[in-house]
Amino acid sequence: MAALLNVKIITPKEVAYDGLALAVTIPAEQGEMQVYQGHVPVLARLICGVIRIETLEKLAFCFDADEGFVRVTQDDVSILVDTLTPLKTADA
Repeated sequence: MAALLNVKIITPKEVAYDGLALAVTIPAEQGEMQVYQGHVPVLARLICGVIRIETLEKLAFCFDADEGFVRVTQDDVSILVDTLTPLKTADA
């Protein structure tokens, strides 16, 4: 079985996404960052842009995000943003 990440996206109003993913692409302040299971721990500032979550089912959930923060551990990605807009789900 593929190594999976626990991903959670939180806004002030709700937990907008809570699930497993193969990879997460994040618009970080120092450049776009792609995270897989086993990634080195990171705490980074997010800029406005698209967050892309690739699932085991080969779907990509995309969100247009405002500024915020991301915390990455070897098995978890937690994203805190002020506003988040879901975009169309596509094949990964």
